[in-house]
Amino acid sequence: MIGLISAMEEEVSRFKEHLRIAKTVRYAMIDFHVGILNGQKVVLVKSGIGKVNAAVAAQILVDRFSVKSVIVSGLAGSLVPTLRRGDVVVSNFVVQYDVDLTSFGRRTGEIPNIARLLEADSSLVHIAAEVFEQLDEQEVKNRNLIVGTIATGDAFVSNPQKVRWLQREFGAVAAEMEGGAVGQVCSMNDVPFIAIRVISDSGGGAAADEFLQFLSEASVLTFSIVSKMLARM
Repeated sequence: MIGLISAMEEEVSRFKEHLRIAKTVRYAMIDFHVGILNGQKVVLVKSGIGKVNAAVAAQILVDRFSVKSVIVSGLAGSLVPTLRRGDVVVSNFVVQYDVDLTSFGRRTGEIPNIARLLEADSSLVHIAAEVFEQLDEQEVKNRNLIVGTIATGDAFVSNPQKVRWLQREFGAVAAEMEGGAVGQVCSMNDVPFIAIRVISDSGGGAAADEFLQFLSEASVLTFSIVSKMLARM
């Protein structure tokens, strides 16, 4: 069984439309939809925004559903000028940039006894990249895919100075609010994971408006990629 996590209703709505739901159960105020998508048994969950919500959802997927891997998908802000709205970022690493134990000699983002950069599953990264390359021209629309580090924190990034800091401090190419937490839970439970994000905004002062305007269109693309991945897993 594969766990599918997104933060917002708009990000899961297309999955719900195509998922043959067998049952829906509720834990910790979160609905978990169990069903079949593209021949694969999955559990679809709208976690809610932020690291704690995402971590709770991920741990329940592990404990209650014994998922063999987790895909977290949705939107992200760009941290590099070469990424444009609609481009896709696939995580090779995730990092929680707001973990700060530098007073104790740790590097920013370092989680004691775990890691600073949490590595996504290489086979899932390979599948995601292959699927993207095989999308038809109408789906791709001149978009690009990049594999890189995704930075996670409990704040919507809309400050150009923070954008530059995230890129330089972590080598990150995109910022969002859930992937790093899912990555930590999965790493602690030895469950393969990957984060797949469509760039919605530039991370600058207009980021919030750009995010909302692009939410529906980007969700179609994430569904297309993830659903095709399932057929190969």
